[in-house]
Amino acid sequence: MAKSTARTGFFSSPWLTLARIAFTGIFFFWLYWIGISTKDLDDKINAASDRYTAIDTLLIEYKSEIQEWKDLLLRSNSRDTLNRNWLGYEAQYRKVASAAQDIIANNDVRSINQKMTSFADAHKANYDQYKSSVFLLIKNKYYPGPADSAVKGIDRPLLDILQSANEDMREEKNRTNASLIAQARNRIEQSLFALGFIGLLAIWMPKH
Repeated sequence: MAKSTARTGFFSSPWLTLARIAFTGIFFFWLYWIGISTKDLDDKINAASDRYTAIDTLLIEYKSEIQEWKDLLLRSNSRDTLNRNWLGYEAQYRKVASAAQDIIANNDVRSINQKMTSFADAHKANYDQYKSSVFLLIKNKYYPGPADSAVKGIDRPLLDILQSANEDMREEKNRTNASLIAQARNRIEQSLFALGFIGLLAIWMPKH
């Protein structure tokens, strides 16, 4: 009888009101936590996707640089046209070089960084070779054959490096996404358990 009286006293106003307010606050907090977990998952997956897209975009830009060089050989028939075309090629070269350095700076996967560093070094070496071959173009009165032969095939190893780095990034993205999804699922399961517990308390709490 004493226990019943004590129990009733505890759950009577104002204790019952405070308990309900507390449980309501906890309930909405866990709903908020589920939303935060989901948004955090989206943000991290998007960040991983951006890193993958960066290498894919770099591959496209490097192909554009190769095309700029081909256009220079075919369209330069005087010193003026050569200067204009060289400026176009050089601008694309610098764009690619900058993008490669950005990927290295914002990536923490060792194998990918090693490949991107190799690409950046080879890219600079190729630029020097292209620059030297311009003198062959001038020497041969803008006939592109000798200049083209001097640099023939030097772009292929760099394309292979980017393709390999792209594949590594795809695998890393899949691993990262799987880990992030597992973490988010664990958080959500914990939150749902807490919500279920609060719901049971609300059901079994004395109404008066």
